[in-house]
Amino acid sequence: MKLAIIMPPIYPLPSLNGGGVERLTEIFLRGNEHSPDPIDITLFCRWDSRSEEAAKEFLHTRFVYVHTTKSEPLSNRFECRLRKKLGQITPVRRDYLRGLLRELKRGEYDEILLENCFEFARDLSRATKKPLILHAHNRFFGEDFPDAAKSFRYIKKFIFVSEYLKSSAVAAGVPSECSEVLYDCVDTRLFDARRFDDIRAEKRAKYELGDDDMLAVFVGLLTPEKGSVELVKALAQTSFSAAKLKLLIVGSAQYGENMRDDYREQLELAAPEGRVIFTGSVKSASTARFLARADFAVVPSVWEEPAGLPVLEAMSTGLPLIVSDSGGIGEYAGEYADAGGCIVVKRGLGYVNSLAKAIDKTAERLHSDPGWRRENAAAARRIAEKYDSGAYYGRLREIIKNENN
Repeated sequence: MKLAIIMPPIYPLPSLNGGGVERLTEIFLRGNEHSPDPIDITLFCRWDSRSEEAAKEFLHTRFVYVHTTKSEPLSNRFECRLRKKLGQITPVRRDYLRGLLRELKRGEYDEILLENCFEFARDLSRATKKPLILHAHNRFFGEDFPDAAKSFRYIKKFIFVSEYLKSSAVAAGVPSECSEVLYDCVDTRLFDARRFDDIRAEKRAKYELGDDDMLAVFVGLLTPEKGSVELVKALAQTSFSAAKLKLLIVGSAQYGENMRDDYREQLELAAPEGRVIFTGSVKSASTARFLARADFAVVPSVWEEPAGLPVLEAMSTGLPLIVSDSGGIGEYAGEYADAGGCIVVKRGLGYVNSLAKAIDKTAERLHSDPGWRRENAAAARRIAEKYDSGAYYGRLREIIKNENN
């Protein structure tokens, strides 16, 4: 089978900068490398000089780089929202689409998989005369996407990262019989905190933390929907005083770039003095190192989060969790919450205060009950292993194979 994978134009592959879509795609490519019957894959992605060197290790994937000349108007959020309302593609995506159409004409493919770039469906299907498979990691339907329904018929299979996202899409008109859920995955070996036992104390000392002090961690984009401002405000309201309590924020406004913007300024103004540590963006391979330094993790999303990759990474590290009742997060954190290792905080009125109470409760239990820390870590790991990346390749391949029959 010859498979074409179309990546969004924002980030290159292999996964260098930490984006969830890129990481999951790279897991699929690596699974294909170790398969006794590998697929013939051609991957289309934005050109990046670092990607060319990293891509050499993939023997069964041919990389086709699409060069774009226009820049993404990330700084002009109003223009992006307006174009989305009107069903228009932003300049860089239109430029990228032209490159894709040009490159796709040079090959023949049995299946074409769109990785989270629904807006290309109609043009690519018309050009290739093939229905497409869409792997949807985010919302592409609803009132913010008024023309989306016109493109549904060009897609023969919809793969969603959560039941929440699938049911929302079906309610918006996506055919239920063509929809399937494939949960995200995590490399549990990479995120095993025991790998970093020898450096944990040393790294925490840099933050002026002792063995009894508490460090919470947030990993993700520093954008309003991720709830990091609400989190630092909650930290300022905490009353836990048995030891120091600090917050480690790992991320930036854009993966791979340490950007400073208005939202970052808001974060710094809201942060209690001396208690919040900003690391900036880190490589995806380094995320596990920062999680291993922490005592618990917080995923405070205020929008409807489609899935819960940060939840899986924290569980795989063995950390207690605090999450919001957001979108698909409950599907990933639900079993852990039932086991007592995760607190789910309701959004809405009083959210910051509720978040502060959850932080106090978690920090107090970790401080007063060292045995719970060990027991909880073992339970978290057992649950995370159900989402281990080892099975991800086979699951996605089976879906694609079934569509090719």
